[in-house]
Amino acid sequence: MASLATNDDDNIDEDQFKSLGITRQRSTQQKRAPPPIKIGILVLPAGMESACGIMLNILQYLDIRELCNVKRSSLIQQLRKAFGSDDFERVRDEALSVDYKGRRSINELILSHPARRLYLLIERYRVEFPEDEDGDVPTPIVCACQHGRMDDVELFMNLHPYHKYITNRDVNGYRDDMTLKDMVSQVGKDSRDYEYTPLMTAADNEHFQVVKYLIEQGEADPNIADRWGFNALHFAARLNRTNTELIQLLLTYMPLDSINKKNGEGYTPLDAAYLGNRSPIRQEIIALLRLKGGKANYFDENGRYVGEGNGDLND
Repeated sequence: MASLATNDDDNIDEDQFKSLGITRQRSTQQKRAPPPIKIGILVLPAGMESACGIMLNILQYLDIRELCNVKRSSLIQQLRKAFGSDDFERVRDEALSVDYKGRRSINELILSHPARRLYLLIERYRVEFPEDEDGDVPTPIVCACQHGRMDDVELFMNLHPYHKYITNRDVNGYRDDMTLKDMVSQVGKDSRDYEYTPLMTAADNEHFQVVKYLIEQGEADPNIADRWGFNALHFAARLNRTNTELIQLLLTYMPLDSINKKNGEGYTPLDAAYLGNRSPIRQEIIALLRLKGGKANYFDENGRYVGEGNGDLND
């Protein structure tokens, strides 16, 4: 009678062997379990599935930034080498789990993380607008509004709930309890190192749709002034050159006090139009501001320069 020694046919029915006239013998030799893997103070079992399960439980507690750092770390490279696998990122929470749902690798964890798109969006702006030689860091959402990138502005606002999972480059006071209104009202820096709120730079650069979206969807406040006393209307009145649509929109949301707010040098938005706007629509802007109650601190009602404190604002 033939004889066959094997370790791999435990699941074969014994009657099948008998029908073939084969006597099955158990091997007396057992494979010795490989030693655990030690990397510094980290000790993982040698079994691929067990080790991966441990790693997954660790990774699930990391935020998006830490996940990306782990992926780039030497730890993963060392684990791949130690386990003889090029796919150690494919981690399992339960070995050969019957309810496997296809999210087991570090890449897949990153892809499925709700903060991933915001993280990548901010990283894109970090690369495009790096900090300058003085260490000043442009603010991503301010740069998006500066350049009129409506799609990115919408992303920043729609993904706002997830900014607490990342640090947004540790600038401009981002915090876990920051509201959407707080975010769109923050003072940051544009790509030229000028300080603006998102609304101010959008108004300065005449991006009507961005201004409309920030006010109507983000509750951005056009009445906020910067440390020099300029509000969004000052910038629009001085620099808009295409049409008066954006200024009309701002005026809809501003009380008379803001329409006639004086900056640190005493200029109202109407003064800014008189002094700084040299576009073909200058007179339209002036007429519109006056129609809405705008007055000047340096100019009389006929537009003549009369000096600080002598304009019709003081009548």
